[in-house]
Amino acid sequence: MNHREIFHINKRSFLTITLVLGILMVLSMILIFIVPQGVIEEGAYIPVHQPVSIFKLIASPILVLFSEGNLTIIMISVFILILAGSFNIIDKTGGIESILQYFIRRFEKKKMLLMHLVVLLFMSFGAFFGVFEEAVTLLPMIVLLSLSLGWDTFTGTGMCLLAAGFGFSSAITNPFSVGLGSQAMGLSIVEGIGLRIITFIIMYGILCLFLRNHIRKIEKDPTRSPTYAIDCEKRKNLTFSSESNPRTFRIYAIFFIILFLIIILSSVIPLIQGYSIPFIALAFLVGGLCCGSLINHSFKETLLIFFKGLKSMAPAIILILMASSIRYILEEGLIIGTIIHVTSGFLTTMTPFSSIIFIYLLILFIQFFIGSASAKIPLLIPILSQLAIEIGITKNIALLAFIFGDGFTDLIYPTNPVLLIGIGLAGIGYGTWFKKTWFLQLVVFVVTCLILLVAFLTHY
Repeated sequence: MNHREIFHINKRSFLTITLVLGILMVLSMILIFIVPQGVIEEGAYIPVHQPVSIFKLIASPILVLFSEGNLTIIMISVFILILAGSFNIIDKTGGIESILQYFIRRFEKKKMLLMHLVVLLFMSFGAFFGVFEEAVTLLPMIVLLSLSLGWDTFTGTGMCLLAAGFGFSSAITNPFSVGLGSQAMGLSIVEGIGLRIITFIIMYGILCLFLRNHIRKIEKDPTRSPTYAIDCEKRKNLTFSSESNPRTFRIYAIFFIILFLIIILSSVIPLIQGYSIPFIALAFLVGGLCCGSLINHSFKETLLIFFKGLKSMAPAIILILMASSIRYILEEGLIIGTIIHVTSGFLTTMTPFSSIIFIYLLILFIQFFIGSASAKIPLLIPILSQLAIEIGITKNIALLAFIFGDGFTDLIYPTNPVLLIGIGLAGIGYGTWFKKTWFLQLVVFVVTCLILLVAFLTHY
């Protein structure tokens, strides 16, 4: 049995991210004493004045658990802990090794093809089913696959986390951005789907080109990898036995096939769409314990392995609470409505296309503080619908700007808990991640602006 922990937060990454979040929390507290208070109700701005409790601001990482939206925070926290325990079982009972051996044998001479297929899979999950948080479930597996193929941790994270984020943002039928947004604007989910499909293809090409370029660099000189140091340590424990265990492979292959089906079904069945995270967490909990017990022949030993993995991920909860508290601070200070009102007021003096770009920038700004699409829709969509009429653009264009602004920055904003957990699991510091992906984000911004221009010129 190996002694590695594939699902844990790297200490250096944890300290870096904690520092960044701490600074953002302080800046948010300063901001609420500078910006006038106001709220938006049914699309109308209402100035208000309400005393702000300093105690609440300081205690925000704890009080956020008792605020509106606390259920999501709790679900994500429990979800991450269950994944940690379950993946520890899968790893310690040989599941990771058997699955990786299968893919290495199958694609030994077609590594680039495998990379393209994995990226397409995760992007499709994001674009059609709104899968992003759920992608973290398979991140450790994809990182180890990348290392086994001679690549690095960053490549594995890109194949999984970047791909899921790009797909979520391309949003062909994503129920959380396209679905809820279309419904709130009075549009059909299939309206404008042609341009969204073209966007998906373009973004798929950009991401694959980005990863191919990175892979070529590290294949020529492995030290150029931003994760070279941690990968050297990981490879010391990345040793496989000479023969795989067919029974172990069959058990875990069935488990992951069932898991994929659960992810898809929980994303497309309306009755359970909002409960995909609990369903997947339950699948990991039950499946991990059952598979581990079948292989270990001991439920007690399997349970001990589960709790050891769970313990290794406990620091992640601190990051989730700190990231969530930034939104809580701004909501407690009642300044988000004022920010939206003031910035949207500039639109009436702009040309139609300039207004489209401004809407895009507005969403990008709000996204820093409110990452959830479902949380932004009731706040912003009524305003965007009215603004679209006033400035002479279609609602489809306004929705497209919302979709772009809602998604791509999830992969670079430090206020997104999923990003922090993902790179923390991979052992990538936030500074390293930012340095490696900022230019990709710039390219995406330019390309999406051009797509919005095409949409405007073609009366999309």
